[in-house]
Amino acid sequence: MSRTFEQPNLLSHWFNQMYGEQPIPMRAQLQGDVDADVCIVGAGYTGLWTAYYLLKESPDIKIAIVEAKISGYGASGRNGGALIAQFNGSREYWLKRTDRAGLLAFERAVHQSVDDVGQAVKESGIDCSYSKNGVVMVARNELELTRFQDSVDEDRDYNIGEDFSRMLTREEVLSRINIDGAIGARLNLSCASINPGKLARGLADAVERLGATIYEGSPVTKILSGAAITEIGRVKAKFIVRATEAYTESFQTNKVVPVHTSMLVTEQIPEKIWNKIGWSGQEALLAEHPFLHLQHTPDHRITIGGDDNRIPYLYGSKPSPDGPALKKVADMHQRELVRLFPVLQNIKIESSWQGIFGATRHWAPSTILDEKTGLITAGGYVGEGLAFSNLTGQTTADLIWGHSTPLTKLPFVGNHQRNWEPEPFRYLGAVGISWMRHVGERNERRTGKHSLLFDWGNRIAGFTGNVG
Repeated sequence: MSRTFEQPNLLSHWFNQMYGEQPIPMRAQLQGDVDADVCIVGAGYTGLWTAYYLLKESPDIKIAIVEAKISGYGASGRNGGALIAQFNGSREYWLKRTDRAGLLAFERAVHQSVDDVGQAVKESGIDCSYSKNGVVMVARNELELTRFQDSVDEDRDYNIGEDFSRMLTREEVLSRINIDGAIGARLNLSCASINPGKLARGLADAVERLGATIYEGSPVTKILSGAAITEIGRVKAKFIVRATEAYTESFQTNKVVPVHTSMLVTEQIPEKIWNKIGWSGQEALLAEHPFLHLQHTPDHRITIGGDDNRIPYLYGSKPSPDGPALKKVADMHQRELVRLFPVLQNIKIESSWQGIFGATRHWAPSTILDEKTGLITAGGYVGEGLAFSNLTGQTTADLIWGHSTPLTKLPFVGNHQRNWEPEPFRYLGAVGISWMRHVGERNERRTGKHSLLFDWGNRIAGFTGNVG
């Protein structure tokens, strides 16, 4: 009897566009013992890109992908669709793991991954509205402007040129996007906007066509050397790739914790209002105080998400339910949308949704191969996984083949993470960190001055910054 996944419209706007309220036919469930060369646990971007690059090199390799729900169920199908060449961990953090030449190679590889996604979707015929138009990081006060200018100056110090980043004047920002209160911006050119749900679902179809087998509705309960085990079956393979990101806690505790986030999407916005907003280039848009990410979608809506006004962690690392954002979160994001674009005051919010992304204790990504057991752990993107997951997939494939390549020498390979604190200390820490960050951010927004409280919240959390 065929199985279906009910109410995919609750997952995100992207799934709602693809399927509406119609149930999605699910792929076969894993039953009994299956032999493979590589078993991948998790059918999100990390697992799917790994399978894609393995099969591109060797079509005969036998790959089994085991997914608890459906492909693209997690952050891969719920994110904001900004494919930015950006990753977590400051340059100072990564220079403890490599030298300046190694860091430059790392940054260039992340930049290249944006183009590699574009090439892969073209070759595979994935219609995900890939459009490489850059990202505008708008400044609305002098503190933000100074930070962006400092980041561009630092790029130059590390031999990252204007082909990647540069500053925009107020006039240049407004000529692109009419943002209320804009005084300047940082422009990153290595960024594409996509429909993330279509990318996830299309990539799953592509790896199946290449020869992989995807088992859905098959939650893994245990990963051992040489086997991934579910309640009614197992996959035996030389290599087991854990690509579960924020859903890792269900079978491997204290490694990756889920951080909660939400998004909204507007109704279709009339042309007369777009004429006032501009944004014809459909660049991705980021804002600060609070951190926000926005997309002008191909069907002329705006999506918005980012930091919000709640503790972004639930006791025991519980995931968020499928469905709309909490009312206070949705109300906050709508207020921030109107603050950016007052002309949207009367535009309706069509829907909202929730999701989680994975955070390691160092708030930085890693890919680790245990050569004795064949176990590979990959991920920890902390919300910056759209581009980086592609790089991870390529690198993981090289590690499995045993190739020594420029990618396997990058500093995120073998970047071992320490464990998160156990409960209740983890939850109590999340409450304290959330308070420090919220209060510090409000103080910066109100005074335009740097907040040490915000810094301390980040430091306790383990966040050192990001590159890009």
